[in-house]
Amino acid sequence: MSRKMDATVTSKHQVTIPVEIRERLGVKPGDRLRFHLSDSGRLTVTVIHPRSIFDRLDELKLPPLDRPVTGADIDSAVGEAMTEQEERVRGSRRVSTS
Repeated sequence: MSRKMDATVTSKHQVTIPVEIRERLGVKPGDRLRFHLSDSGRLTVTVIHPRSIFDRLDELKLPPLDRPVTGADIDSAVGEAMTEQEERVRGSRRVSTS
């Protein structure tokens, strides 16, 4: 169901998201909004919910162990994942600036 709602821009260029939209999209304090303005002038807003590292533990590449996983094992896997992500980000920056 399509809905149209208005909001007013304040003197500080801030807008309050109408409650019905916040609730439907699950927008919470700390979430980010991504704005995409097309060449035709159409504005799309996407909610980006931050994820905790604990939400991503299943994505970590933990080595197969014959013992319970320790905090040090997790720290090591997180460090490796962060290094991989940093390399991907740096690589994409090089590609986009060329």
